[in-house]
Amino acid sequence: MKNIFIFFFLIVISTASVISGDWITIGGNSQRNGQSVDIGPSSATVYWNKPTLSSYWGMQVFIYGDKCVTSRYTSLSPLTAPLVCHNLNTGDSLWTRNYAPNGVMVVMGFNNNKIYVRNFQQQGVDSFYAINPDNGNIIWKSNFTLERGITWAAIFAPNGDLFVPGSGTKSIMRINHTNGDTVWTKYRIIPNTGAETMCLYGNTLYTWEGSLVTPKRIAAFDANTGAIKYYSAALPGDGDQEIPFSIGPNGTIYAIRDGGLLYALKDNGTGFNQLWTYQPVTPLGTYSQFGAGRDSTVYIPSGRRILHFNHQTGAVLDSSEELSSSGYINPRITVGADGKLYVGNGASVPSDGKVFCLSSNLQTIWSVPLAYNYYSGPALGTNGILVVNGNGTNIIAYRTSVGVSSNNNLPAGFSLEQNYPNPFNPSTKIKFNIPGKNNVSSSNVRLVIYDILSREVETLIDKNLYPGSYEVEWNAAGYTSGIYFYKLEYAGNIIVKNMTLIK
Repeated sequence: MKNIFIFFFLIVISTASVISGDWITIGGNSQRNGQSVDIGPSSATVYWNKPTLSSYWGMQVFIYGDKCVTSRYTSLSPLTAPLVCHNLNTGDSLWTRNYAPNGVMVVMGFNNNKIYVRNFQQQGVDSFYAINPDNGNIIWKSNFTLERGITWAAIFAPNGDLFVPGSGTKSIMRINHTNGDTVWTKYRIIPNTGAETMCLYGNTLYTWEGSLVTPKRIAAFDANTGAIKYYSAALPGDGDQEIPFSIGPNGTIYAIRDGGLLYALKDNGTGFNQLWTYQPVTPLGTYSQFGAGRDSTVYIPSGRRILHFNHQTGAVLDSSEELSSSGYINPRITVGADGKLYVGNGASVPSDGKVFCLSSNLQTIWSVPLAYNYYSGPALGTNGILVVNGNGTNIIAYRTSVGVSSNNNLPAGFSLEQNYPNPFNPSTKIKFNIPGKNNVSSSNVRLVIYDILSREVETLIDKNLYPGSYEVEWNAAGYTSGIYFYKLEYAGNIIVKNMTLIK
């Protein structure tokens, strides 16, 4: 018999910032803010360490379901990089592929059970493919070609379509994920490689725009039609633009201009409001990716450190230690469901490469060396498995069993416990149980927070989970006092409970 609890008010579901449990692109999601619904490792406990193709440097790992994929640069002359696919739970190699003679296969996304990869030949006319992750076979090869750039990756519409930078006049393309055809194309001017970055929030696609000799600004496009909506004011800085941007869970855009300021911008529906600015310490790495906390605060590099900012005022709340002893850093940040950060420092001096685990106030919990990681960041996937890779012949995963019950004591039924503490300020923990058999993935599980007006506040979990007992922490520091509801959905069952935030 199903336990179904029904809201006494109408629930309006928002899709502005739903975050899955997979690592589908650089930055983890289409806002590129590093947020994950999984709780990552609390110690540097190696879950598996398995051989893979030898590579001169590490590339970003992408995760979907029970598989992880990356590119390995096996030769510099001629430049060659096959794909490798590993089982996420065991680390075992599943297959390796290259789809062209001396092809340089750069992964640009892993979503809806398709790996998206381009043959990066540094000519601005890169072929791209959709690959079956089960066997490495080609599902389709697009008739269109892509722009240059080793560091950009695709982002995804809710239906799975890709947004990518195309060649020539098709400098923005929405690609039908089922066949590789264009849904629409749009022309924009960008100054150089690195400025291809795009982010999606709700129904709006955001991009850099501007040439080497014209002002750089953020452009907003209608994601369904490609129509331009509006531009930000000019953001002063150098002629080029290589540093990407990110969007926080509340829609704030965080963009660092090369040679300029960090800007916090808010889309008001007809343009952009500038919330605050900050002068970061230079030099700044061009392959960085920012991170956002559950309370909407933001983590952004400055010099060799990560700084923690109040998203409303720009006040600096915390600072990390220096993440490298020399050179500069290109950090990529992953933020677990419990607020811990996982940072690949992307050190410009390859031997200084490291992965750090930091607390939400940026105190170092643990770190491990990882040389040649300047194109690679930590990827956090199902059941808190954190995968990293650098140069050499191995790919490594870390995991500790935080918040998950032993497989020897699986729960008998579906249940949601009352949050604790309650009332709370600002954090509370929510426990729930998913029934089933050992190592058998469940149906999709969703845990969503709503306010008293039935507005979706935050999606804590939206993914398949293995049977077990789970605990998720919600940090409500960015929200006002009042009654909130948390709803758990699993296999057609719904349970709703309420909680009280008192500040």
